[in-house]
Amino acid sequence: MFDWFKNMIRKGGAKVGMVESLNNITDHPKISVDSAEYLRIQENKKIYKNIFSQVEYLNSEGNYVKRNFHSLNVSKVVSHKLAKLVFNDGCSISIDNKDADRFLQEVFNNNKFRKNFGEELEAGYAIGGLVLRPYYDEANKTIKIAYCRADTFYPLESNTNDISEAAIATVTQVSEGKKNIRYTLLEFHEWENGSYFIRNELYRSENEQEVGIRVPLNSLAKYENLQDEVYMEHFTRPIFVYIKLAGKNNIDVSSPLSLGIIDNAKRQLLDINDKYDQFMREIEEAGRKILASDDFFKVRYNEEGMPIKRFDSKTGVFQRMRSDEPFIDEFAPSLRSSEFIASINFILRIIELETGFSSGTFSFDGQTVKTATEIISENSETFSTRSDNVLIVEEALKELVITIFELADSYELFSSPKEYGINIDFDDGVFESQDSKADYYGKLTTLQLTSRKRAIQKVLGVTETEANTIMKEIQNEAEGLDSETIEEDKLDSGSDVPGFD
Repeated sequence: MFDWFKNMIRKGGAKVGMVESLNNITDHPKISVDSAEYLRIQENKKIYKNIFSQVEYLNSEGNYVKRNFHSLNVSKVVSHKLAKLVFNDGCSISIDNKDADRFLQEVFNNNKFRKNFGEELEAGYAIGGLVLRPYYDEANKTIKIAYCRADTFYPLESNTNDISEAAIATVTQVSEGKKNIRYTLLEFHEWENGSYFIRNELYRSENEQEVGIRVPLNSLAKYENLQDEVYMEHFTRPIFVYIKLAGKNNIDVSSPLSLGIIDNAKRQLLDINDKYDQFMREIEEAGRKILASDDFFKVRYNEEGMPIKRFDSKTGVFQRMRSDEPFIDEFAPSLRSSEFIASINFILRIIELETGFSSGTFSFDGQTVKTATEIISENSETFSTRSDNVLIVEEALKELVITIFELADSYELFSSPKEYGINIDFDDGVFESQDSKADYYGKLTTLQLTSRKRAIQKVLGVTETEANTIMKEIQNEAEGLDSETIEEDKLDSGSDVPGFD
């Protein structure tokens, strides 16, 4: 009863401006992103989730009825393809410090990072970006990695290269009495004079279309221990990582948000679904058609007074024609399968062009699909698209590693080294073998077009520190020296040992 009274007070305060109230998250004074960007992202989500309205058609009795829409979820296929090309199980993330690397791998394993990140990257590519949000899990005394997509991520401040401040929205639905209440937590990540703060605001609404009025954090049990403001000491970067799809947002050039794969091919993705729906409907109706006069469609009744139906009204097989004389005839229309398949493949070629894939990557008839060897040998568009996105994901993963160690230091989980090298080795075996890669960098070093250290880093997928160690081992072997013998000689002579001058 008391909670009801407090909510009524807040509603009254919101009406006169005493209590903060929001219709949409983009109405918040700290958020400057155009609300049209989030309408675009919501449309993308519907297409990616394969949500389409039923189709209305005229049945044999002349009535308009509805049926389910047949669709090809090409947006799912394209985004899944790109996500797998960029990141897969073959990608390795490591640190050149053994203790630090052991801690990092433990965090990744506990979060099932390789599996979850690949799946989330697919959805992010489809609709317009992905956010990684590491946080400290107090219950398990460990670091967890949360994911949020573009529709829950609201930039506050950004420059041409990065987003430094943002709000992340989390929605919780609860039942209070007979009402479904919607709580929205806005988590603001902000910098002030070089100091990093996380500020939390909670909003309550009885209407799903509104964010609602601001309420105390303890209004919801799960947030009762959450503070309004937390100062995050010794952080050099935001505690979130935003991953974009490569390429400029050409719909709103001033927006810090990325486009999704769906955006520039939206019309074609809808067209291909329409063509597929027509094709499947024609297959369903490919049997004979029966043409009959009005007399056959008249309702008859049996002895019990129940209507007798001569035709199945759910189909369009039976066609009605007005005539003074009763008649019935049939004909068998030809199935235009080749025309539909050609149309669908034509639209697929356009989708490939607009999403950065080589022609022939996708095929409705299961033919003309290019192999990975053909893709790399042709210096194809697919390889170029993958390379552009690998650069973005590589940088994002390095930022994620830095954030994980800064969180670990902050909560005294692990004392990370002051300096360490991060190596992200993507699985290029999809496009080229290790032998060809070694031959390529071997020729570059022979022609003095690159250093041996860089070649070792690229071929073996190691950090600069590890490459230096390998180079030293190669040099020792060339001079006939054994690394273990050298270490023993150092110990015997007392060199590099504490306590000896």
